Amino acid sequence: MALGRSSRLPSLSGLRFVAAAAVVAQHASLVWTHGHGESATLLRLGFAAVTFFFLLSGFLLTWAWRPGQPVPVFWRRRVARILPTHLVTLLIGVLLLAATGRAVPLWAWLPNALLVQTWSPGFDLLDPGVNGVSWSLCCDLLFYLLFPVIARRAAAIRSAHLWAWAAAAVAAAVLIPVVLTAARPGSGGPSFGLGVTLRQIWLCYTFPPARLPEFLFGVVLARLVREGRLDGVRTWHGAAAFALLYPLDQLSPLLFGVAAITVLPLGALIVGAANADRLGRPSRLAHPAAERLGALSLTLYLSHYLVIEYGDALLDPYGTADGLRPLLYTAVLVAGSLAAAWLLHALVEEPSVRALNEPRRRTAPVTLPDRPKETS
Repeated sequence: MALGRSSRLPSLSGLRFVAAAAVVAQHASLVWTHGHGESATLLRLGFAAVTFFFLLSGFLLTWAWRPGQPVPVFWRRRVARILPTHLVTLLIGVLLLAATGRAVPLWAWLPNALLVQTWSPGFDLLDPGVNGVSWSLCCDLLFYLLFPVIARRAAAIRSAHLWAWAAAAVAAAVLIPVVLTAARPGSGGPSFGLGVTLRQIWLCYTFPPARLPEFLFGVVLARLVREGRLDGVRTWHGAAAFALLYPLDQLSPLLFGVAAITVLPLGALIVGAANADRLGRPSRLAHPAAERLGALSLTLYLSHYLVIEYGDALLDPYGTADGLRPLLYTAVLVAGSLAAAWLLHALVEEPSVRALNEPRRRTAPVTLPDRPKETS
């Protein structure tokens, strides 16, 4: 098994920030539509970024997994990474709703707090509750719960069978929109727009089991890379493949743009970046500044939509901005999102990870000194 020359993968941290920035760009388009919806052109870019994160999650968890690692320790570390930041941004969202005079019903925030909202067929991506972007954490939570079992099964796959498992994962990601397009669940009911029903977009995009193929593809890719089976893949291969397929992604039916078209080039992008670190190839994504920005990806993802939504309402309450003002407002809101991400990272994420991941120290029993004997 070829382990390569580096076990650290800083280039993937840099790529993580690029994906988070793509989601920010998609949601920042609210400024240009005066709060009436995000750009349809950038919607597919946001879809691709989510697929990238799910692939990357499977890849990195498998890369870091070591046989014999206690499952409760693994779960504690994953919860420490996402839950405190999620709950803080959820609380901020509740307070912002209350400050603007809107009701904060229990049904709007409790499923969100517990990260179970996307398991419901009533989940509406257009009205997702307090901090809508947290829907993807429901999928992450499922991945984390299943991963110890997945890791053991993946480690038992024979090397010769890895390609078949990779193909099966990609085929599953393609088959989901095929089945949902043919069956068209929810027809006659509420529409998501762009030719799909709310039930279709829920089952394809936000329902956690539907995103397992992408996660599993990342798991298998990590094994292939660790064994040196993909050493020839470079970062630019994945970037070029994505650039070539993105126009097709834009033209394809919406459900196929969720993951089916982009899962392979994004997988190649992850493999190429990992190879650059393993094999000592130069990579700008491994620059310390890019790595530091990558460390902000979770907090940026969880905070940016609140900043953009409420910031846009504050800067342009009547939706009349024109000329250069939308550009200026966008710059202000992106800068505000980065500032919020840095604050959350420094004040919530890092302290929580340290506090919850510190090994519990057993308190030594206290031994009282012997009482001096009384003398008569």
